[in-house]
Amino acid sequence: MSKNLWMLLAVLLTSTAAGHPGLEIVPAAERERAQALAAEGPTETTGVEAIVPLGELALAGQFPAPEGHVLRARELVIAPGGVVGIHAHTGRPGVAYILEGEIYEHRSDEEEPLLRRAGDASFEYSGLLHWWHNRSEATTRALVVDIVEEVLD
Repeated sequence: MSKNLWMLLAVLLTSTAAGHPGLEIVPAAERERAQALAAEGPTETTGVEAIVPLGELALAGQFPAPEGHVLRARELVIAPGGVVGIHAHTGRPGVAYILEGEIYEHRSDEEEPLLRRAGDASFEYSGLLHWWHNRSEATTRALVVDIVEEVLD
């Protein structure tokens, strides 16, 4: 997994006891829980050069209840000229992080398309209508993490 991917997942999946999401890699309560379980592994975090907060989306009201939902991560690879068709985020909050390239995002909450470049994040809340268009001559890669209804086989 690339360094950017790990950094994004660290930002998305960590929070501090003081309520500042993403500013601490491993919250103290989680370290203490691991120690109480006698889990084997390093007890200190080292070598992390930065955690760059990209934003956040409150989950209250985004979907009815956590039961029956899963956190999903996907990489989208969008060819030059490619389009991700218009769609509505209904009960599917998420974030898209541009890993490589650039893409235009057309959103119902913006009058003009937004140019998203590598390193940019787009937060997708319930009720958002949007679509993407890669107008460049290079491939665009995006990490998309969202919460979706669990599909049972």
